[in-house]
Amino acid sequence: MANRISVKITKVAHLRGHKDAIYNFVIDKAERKVYTVGADGYLVCWDLNGDLNGKLLLQTDEALYSIWKGEDIIKVGSRSGNIYSLDLIENKLIEKKQVHQGGVFFIEGELSGGEDGYLIDNGERISLSTESLRCILNCSSSTYIGSSNASIFELDENGNLAKELKGHTNSVFALECLDETTIVSGGRDAYIRAWDLTINKEVFAVPAHTYQIKSLSFNGQFLLSSSMDKTIKIWNPELNLLKVIDFQRNESHTNCINKVEWVDENMFVSCSDDRTLILWQMEINS
Repeated sequence: MANRISVKITKVAHLRGHKDAIYNFVIDKAERKVYTVGADGYLVCWDLNGDLNGKLLLQTDEALYSIWKGEDIIKVGSRSGNIYSLDLIENKLIEKKQVHQGGVFFIEGELSGGEDGYLIDNGERISLSTESLRCILNCSSSTYIGSSNASIFELDENGNLAKELKGHTNSVFALECLDETTIVSGGRDAYIRAWDLTINKEVFAVPAHTYQIKSLSFNGQFLLSSSMDKTIKIWNPELNLLKVIDFQRNESHTNCINKVEWVDENMFVSCSDDRTLILWQMEINS
């Protein structure tokens, strides 16, 4: 069936404004706004319904690695372990607090993880690994944490360590939920691995990219992956490859693609070390 699907990709917009690599972003899907952070220390808002000119919300003197958005607050995590909290109503910085030793790689509400191997849960320090915690995923009633020790830690609804999934050979940088019993992961070993949560085992693995996988995003029908190999790939839920997006064919990014994420069922966004953000449109012909 995968061979009969024709995927057409259109580059809608190529957004510039950051002065250095864009490491991460978060999408407000209701307001159709994208908030980006990067090596230049900038937090920038891009209105997909507006003129697509970036609006600078915060400027720091250090690289920003991670970002999370609540209803009227944004938190960004820095290279040195700081978390900056910005009030979006007042448009002002309300807190700067060091919570980690080294980079903050993810923020999810009151949860954060980073280079020091600690998960911070509402101020409580939980030691999960001697190596970095790289990514987080909420799926069903559990939370999953990808680590540089090649493991995926499962925390139950009370925040206690329930299981440790092992299969990757190096750092786990990306996690995504396909359904309530299946998650997929990607990392430095360049494989996408599928995990059956009913038996807590890896059930499928595909050598997906040439270099490390940086992110994964699923819209209910199609899985996106991005990589240091400068490509975005589109997969069906069975992990059959449907499309490769690169510079030669699509005038895509010219450097590592740090993140890709669906905006809706047809549109997605990517960011890169090349300092740009790209908005993409997908059309499917069966």
